Amino acid sequence: MTLKKALVVGTLGLALVLLVLSQRDHRTAAERVDALMAPWSKGDTPGAAILVIKDGQVLLKKGYGLANLESKQPIGPDTAFLLGSITKQFTAMAVMILAERGKLRYEDPLSHFFPEFPPYAQKITLRHLLQHTAGLPEFDDLFRASGQIDNYWPRSAKTRPSRFEPTSKDVLRILAQQKEPQFAPGEKWEYSNSGYVVLAQVVEKVSGQTFAQFLQREIFQPLGMERSLLYDETRPTIPKRASSYRTAAPGARDIDYAPQNAVYGDDNIYTTIEDMYSWDQALYTEKLVKAATLEQAFTSGRLKDGTATSYGFGWDLHKVLGREALAHGGSWLGFRTYILRFPKQRFTVVVLSNLGQFKPDDIATEISEIYLD
Repeated sequence: MTLKKALVVGTLGLALVLLVLSQRDHRTAAERVDALMAPWSKGDTPGAAILVIKDGQVLLKKGYGLANLESKQPIGPDTAFLLGSITKQFTAMAVMILAERGKLRYEDPLSHFFPEFPPYAQKITLRHLLQHTAGLPEFDDLFRASGQIDNYWPRSAKTRPSRFEPTSKDVLRILAQQKEPQFAPGEKWEYSNSGYVVLAQVVEKVSGQTFAQFLQREIFQPLGMERSLLYDETRPTIPKRASSYRTAAPGARDIDYAPQNAVYGDDNIYTTIEDMYSWDQALYTEKLVKAATLEQAFTSGRLKDGTATSYGFGWDLHKVLGREALAHGGSWLGFRTYILRFPKQRFTVVVLSNLGQFKPDDIATEISEIYLD
């Protein structure tokens, strides 16, 4: 064999070995995820849907456990889960779309949109609301303190409903009745569901559409997110919806009802891991907004004293496994969700679960370690 032929054969052999090793590594990673998810794979428990993406390619898309214990319906890639607070990044995107079109500005005061608020609203800007520095009290606490709803939620969907089921408009009204904020805008960071409910109302007022319509026309349809929708007071039907559960001896019990189930902006988007792939990939493009606009979502807010908050517009900004990461979790009823993105590595893990005791952030981090290492 000539030296030239030997080099060609050697090169081909090395390429074959690398290909085999690559395939073996991917299978091994998937097997390790299966082992990690084994406690929720026995066929008699709620579980989770897992999505792993690298460089636009789906490395893993799989369901573990049951979407509904009564019907024994398994969780699959097309199972719909409530996103919980991951909804906030869609609300933030709606605001960014309107800002880019010149319909509003981040420095616009709350009083500009809702003059019924007390004078302090003149100092609360949309940026404060987006970055959790506005100082608005939590609407759940206000409804409980007023006696309109009690503390015994969530409950089974079979339980007698509450005599009062607030809408987002009710949230806006009770917030406007508060004479003072909890702290001066910009002086403190405090996670706020109320702020994002208000932002959804701003989107409705500026766009002239319901929030559900705006999301559908401006985000879901352009991205091909056909299984995504907002749950509001119209009570839309959600195909292939997972029921949510809390573990209780001797098994799990459903906890699908709470009086606040129709409140949106901070929560209430239902979607699948298949649609979350479209959302993740769109964030590398300018399909919805320009790159410069989107960058604000991934930039930390700052308090008046200059302290960074490590929160952008609907995104937590921190390091995970020693790498820069964007993340957000969600928690409502028995749903537990998490999205973990490593933009520099173009790597993402999405975890959607229907079990209240599930720890999606821990699972997403462990899966990231499996694949990135």
